[in-house]
Amino acid sequence: MKYPKLVFDWGRHRELAVNVWHAQMAGHPKLLTYAGPDPKLRKATRADALHFEHGGQRYEIPHVLSRDEYPFACTLEGGGASWVGHIPGRENSAQGGLIAGFLSRYGIVAGNGEQSKFLVVVTGHPDGDVTNPCLPACKGCEHGCRFTQNGKALT
Repeated sequence: MKYPKLVFDWGRHRELAVNVWHAQMAGHPKLLTYAGPDPKLRKATRADALHFEHGGQRYEIPHVLSRDEYPFACTLEGGGASWVGHIPGRENSAQGGLIAGFLSRYGIVAGNGEQSKFLVVVTGHPDGDVTNPCLPACKGCEHGCRFTQNGKALT
């Protein structure tokens, strides 16, 4: 099945695209399933995202930047294991608008099976396209979960 693509362009939303690119390079899925907003999950992931551990100590992250998680909290794949980066508030606000407009344009609603799925793609990143496979491999993305790394096809 061909899924609609939510595209983050490095030229327009640099920090946002970088955060998604790094998350996908770390193996977070490119194929996501819209689950709708979940305020309880958002509160829990926000509390986790505002802290980090180093050397056995827990530290709070200053509130200078806005936290950005991938996979998004509104997806089944989002939550506590999400990649968390920090980006300027204006880009985080733009992300919300981009996602809302995308969902509306493609008629994506929560709980609608395959119709709730979409691909997330980063374009224009100076280091190129995401080359690492999803871990675990997502089923049904446009590449059939086949990506290349060092010239070898991965599944």
